[in-house]
Amino acid sequence: MTGKTNYFGNHATTELKVNKSGVALQPGVRVGFTRCFTCNNMCGLRYRVDEATDKITRVSGNPYCEVVTAGAPLPLKLSVAEAYQALAFGRDGKIFRATSCGKGASGIDAVDDPYRVLKVLKRAGKRGEDRWVTIPYEQALEEIIEGGNLFGEGPVEGLRAIRDTKTPLVPGFPEFGVKSNQLFATFNEEDTMRGGFYSRFMRQAFGTVNLTTKHGYCGAPVGVGYAMGLAPEIDAGMCDVDWDNFEFAIFIGTAPGCSGASINRTGSGLSNARVNRKAKYVCVDPILRGNVVNNTNAQWVPVKPGEDTAFLLAVMQVILNKGRENKKFLSNPNEASAKKNGEINWSNASYLVNIETNQLADAADFGIGDKGDGVVYSGGKLLAASKAGSADLYVDRPFSNSASKTIRYKSTLQLLKEKANEHSLKYLSNVCGVPVEVIESVAKEFTSHGTKVVAVSNTGNNGWDSVMSSWLICLLNTLAGSHDRKGGAIYGNGAFMGFGGNYDLENVEGAVEQEGVVSVCRNYRYEDSTEYAEHVKKGENPYPAKHVYRPLASDYTGLNAAEMITAIANEEPYKAKALINWRSNPVYSAGSLPCEAETALRDTRKLPLFIAIDAFVTETNRNADYIIPDRVMFEEYGCDRTWGNFDQCVTAGVPVVTPRTALTSDGRHICMEEFFFDVAKKLNLPGFGEGAVPVKEGGKAALKRFDDWYAYYLSNVASQCGSLPKVTDSDRELAALPRAMKPLQNILSAKQCEQVEALLSRGGYYEKSEKYDGDFLANGGGKFLQIFNPAIAAQKHCYSGENYPGIPCYEPPKFFDGSLWEKHWDKKQYPLVLATYKPILRSNYSGFFDHCNQVSPQNFVYMNGNTAKQFGLKDKERVILTSPDGITAEGVLACDDGVAEKAVCVAHAYGHWAGGAEVREVDGKSLPVSRRRGGGIAINRLIPIDPTRPGAVKMLNDYYAAANCRSGIPIKVEPYRELNPTGCPVM
Repeated sequence: MTGKTNYFGNHATTELKVNKSGVALQPGVRVGFTRCFTCNNMCGLRYRVDEATDKITRVSGNPYCEVVTAGAPLPLKLSVAEAYQALAFGRDGKIFRATSCGKGASGIDAVDDPYRVLKVLKRAGKRGEDRWVTIPYEQALEEIIEGGNLFGEGPVEGLRAIRDTKTPLVPGFPEFGVKSNQLFATFNEEDTMRGGFYSRFMRQAFGTVNLTTKHGYCGAPVGVGYAMGLAPEIDAGMCDVDWDNFEFAIFIGTAPGCSGASINRTGSGLSNARVNRKAKYVCVDPILRGNVVNNTNAQWVPVKPGEDTAFLLAVMQVILNKGRENKKFLSNPNEASAKKNGEINWSNASYLVNIETNQLADAADFGIGDKGDGVVYSGGKLLAASKAGSADLYVDRPFSNSASKTIRYKSTLQLLKEKANEHSLKYLSNVCGVPVEVIESVAKEFTSHGTKVVAVSNTGNNGWDSVMSSWLICLLNTLAGSHDRKGGAIYGNGAFMGFGGNYDLENVEGAVEQEGVVSVCRNYRYEDSTEYAEHVKKGENPYPAKHVYRPLASDYTGLNAAEMITAIANEEPYKAKALINWRSNPVYSAGSLPCEAETALRDTRKLPLFIAIDAFVTETNRNADYIIPDRVMFEEYGCDRTWGNFDQCVTAGVPVVTPRTALTSDGRHICMEEFFFDVAKKLNLPGFGEGAVPVKEGGKAALKRFDDWYAYYLSNVASQCGSLPKVTDSDRELAALPRAMKPLQNILSAKQCEQVEALLSRGGYYEKSEKYDGDFLANGGGKFLQIFNPAIAAQKHCYSGENYPGIPCYEPPKFFDGSLWEKHWDKKQYPLVLATYKPILRSNYSGFFDHCNQVSPQNFVYMNGNTAKQFGLKDKERVILTSPDGITAEGVLACDDGVAEKAVCVAHAYGHWAGGAEVREVDGKSLPVSRRRGGGIAINRLIPIDPTRPGAVKMLNDYYAAANCRSGIPIKVEPYRELNPTGCPVM
């Protein structure tokens, strides 16, 4: 077919000859195991490489990995050959499959992508113009470290000058530390192994606290909110579903197999449950996902975007008013009582709260126990919570303390019931758009299956109060007593981490210490700040604060890369001198990050030096001064956790093809690690070089080159694995172990090599543990569940000075200053409500890849047909979306009955304006523009800002944890017309 692409023909030769008597590798083919990184789930893969071309020709699932084998992986003791036989012929009389999703399959494009950065790029024009020249790596290294008049625009400080670990950065404000904190850094730390190296350089060696991640604009509010009900501490948490035994589940803002944790695992878990056990479930979501279908005991509950809290409180109101909560479980105030009543967790449902102070009653105040111990009412008297048996759940009466002061107290469950009834069921129904009878039906069903029920979410409800809705999700499981229960809310066994063991990778001798120093994201209490102290010293009312403080945001949630960019734009609390961005794309991925923030990245006065390290030119790093090329997933080591697994595990892999990046003058492939090794050497930073890593058996090991860190990390992980398989010669051939182990053999001892080889022979370590102990999860227990969370109630909002609620509650959407959204955003002008969601087969990075774009080239503006008709809109026609900021975007309307009335649903991960979709010039030559990569709408750009936030550049955050909003946004949709674009300018 001359002049055309032929998409038909004979398939490639299979990589293996498999029969029931054995397995033989085809000549010229290499196979093995690695881990996927086309999204953040990190599933286990098996690959095929054509050795003649050094190209990956196929990927699929690792048969030993739980999340790609429908939760039924092969045991590690099975040889690699036996694993391939199982894939060919089945196992135990059943078909056996190990699959990759469409995102994972598209990842093979990453290695030889035509728009990939392989040489060091230095900007040739102004920032953001996408004009570059290639320069020698050594030149870039010298310029970045030493600075100078690098672009003919005036002097720029290099890393050497910026690293000042002695001089206070902001005199009089000790919380901001020293001047080395003027190096800002962002990264995707989901890659634990490589991210650990990056963090070591930034925090311990260079000495900056300003290292930020994606969590604040991804799943942070869900994690924080769920943790409020999970434990007294404010951290992060999230449950999963016991797919093997659940009878009824509520999925909030998501649908299993469509988004969230490994879609292979959740999709197969759901299909098995509904076919084999007739399990029931509801998906509470503005858009109907594909697996909620007829005749499967499934129900779609269309909800108004951003109103999950109203729905969940309504369900809770029905449960509590009907007395359908698990009273036997809830009445246990301590571990001893729980064990006596056959439980392994307990709650503070019966604990008394002083309604004047909004804090838990203290046993010491009544002379019945130690300070800090709670108080319950049982058998007509007050008891210390730690010593009591089953206690009364509904208490509302006055009590006199040891000081003879009479105060009214309520039990926490009484307070929850009151909050649930603060608004009528009809009112909550109108707010969330779910009929009363549906709410009642869901509540009844949820409480009709004992403890074999679960409510879950996974980054699908990022509205203004997503912390509250996530807390309520946790509390639904508490009311049912289903945490750690067979068929209930389960928690995985986690992953093996490699920072300790044979080699100490966690501690750095001579590391920069900045105890008590905070980042520019201000993820700490306003009351601990110098700003607050100065107001108090002057006798002034300290509220409102002049800045945004985030007391509920831990390092996991508060170190928000998008928030860092607003700090750069506002030059507050101090000016940045340099930004290093590795494998992170907040400009594209963060909802509500405004045009002005991206403009600030281009402003050399606000940000004098910007270094990006990446394999691709992204929307963020197209604004950089230098781009250092980096490895992609098939060229790097991997040893990471997965999302969606129950068993403790890691997925592991090594470079399976030769890195495509250019070489340094001494023959090393340019990448993030080699760049930092060279910077560390030139600046004589601690934690790198000879003797940088303490060895368990004595002495110290060097950390000087790419393979060192990964050899040590893999060895640490392997040393923790209790049942590593014995590796045979056949395993070595079928897992490409001679090639995989070659870089490590001169670094590790023979014993360590043997352990690492065993780890890599199965693509990781998957520890099969006993799942159940009777009616409970074998790994469960010890959870002190919070109906009322005293740690939250003790925190104050930095604007109002009011305490956060200790009980989840419903309020209309409000801004940072407490004013309602509707005060600033006219509902008549913006009558529809936007919901954004994760597409099934696409992530932000995989959207660059051709295979991914062939499957799903664009997103659509989904709307209910009745709603579309009401606004004069027609199916398949172009429309204009306008946000309350006046920003517009155009898309194609898709009318569908599977969308909630008045909702507008648009998927993430489309509409790229970089990565090949832009006009890019390198060494005076323009690259062809790939229109396919820019298909669809970049929906995050339509999320408006909070007009009440301090600072010239702002974002729209949730009210409680200050994570980015992206759902429940007022919007209008109109027929397409020619207009002047009002989105962010793309140069």
